[in-house]
Amino acid sequence: MAKRAIPVVIDCDPGVDDALALALALVSPELEVLAVTTVHGNVPGAWAFRNARRALAYFRSHSSAAKPLPPVHRGAASPLRGGRVDRSEALAIHGADGLGELFSGGRRPPRLGKAPHETAERLIAALARRLGRDLTIVALGPLTNLARAWRRDPDALAGVGRIVVMGGTAQMPGNVTAAAEFNLHCDPEAAAAVLRSGAPVTLVGLDVTRRALLPARALFGGGPFRRALRDLTRTYVAYARRRRGEEGVTLHDPLALAAAIEPGLLRCERRPVAVECGEGPARGMTVVDLRPGASAGGQGGAEVALDVDEGRFLRFFLNRLRRYRGWS
Repeated sequence: MAKRAIPVVIDCDPGVDDALALALALVSPELEVLAVTTVHGNVPGAWAFRNARRALAYFRSHSSAAKPLPPVHRGAASPLRGGRVDRSEALAIHGADGLGELFSGGRRPPRLGKAPHETAERLIAALARRLGRDLTIVALGPLTNLARAWRRDPDALAGVGRIVVMGGTAQMPGNVTAAAEFNLHCDPEAAAAVLRSGAPVTLVGLDVTRRALLPARALFGGGPFRRALRDLTRTYVAYARRRRGEEGVTLHDPLALAAAIEPGLLRCERRPVAVECGEGPARGMTVVDLRPGASAGGQGGAEVALDVDEGRFLRFFLNRLRRYRGWS
């Protein structure tokens, strides 16, 4: 008997690695992607909405899977308390349009139909209320939409089956400041609210995602789809080469998405987690209590990823991408 697909909402801010996570989701039979919601982060909110729609339509045109294209719902354009997000480095990583300028030169963006009017926060709250423990949310950007959904219907969000968050760091420095990872730094108040919500959160942070490095050579050769992925990731790879001497693309968001599909990729421990919301240099820091015997009962705790089987994950990721037409 076939296992029932997991109903999932993917909340994202595309972003190159967000786009790769969407590509993984579309060809993963374990998931029933009910909707994609977008949020400010790597790019402004309006760009995230456009990029998600373009990426999904492009990937779907190369997929032989029978899944319908999930609707994309526009979400928050700014953090909970307002203010400006400095995304200069994010654009240096993801390219001037957030998608590595994939749709430049001779490659045209796909034509897009009408988008739904329902906002991300309303949709998330409604699905959480309707599906409860059956619903998984995979959050790949700042947590503003989820925090707004919690404010709208606290009991509904607390009642979902799982929220997998790509964000934070437990045992290493941040990437946007010395203390903070980018997604949580963009909206610390939202992250703190989600951790307080009582929902079951899995935190997939830089500790493990930095180890999920896809070598650039894995995208060499092949057909038009693989060439498109090479174009999508070119700016990202060039940035990694300059900054860290790495020849590849770090699959932050695809690893979080894969964790919702494939048990055993991550080793997690339930730990108390707090997010620093002050104005000092630690703003956005995830404070994970790793002391022996630290209790994570009640609100404020999360399953924190502390280790990853990166070889198994990379094999899983590439095997799924090979399902697209034009890979070979």
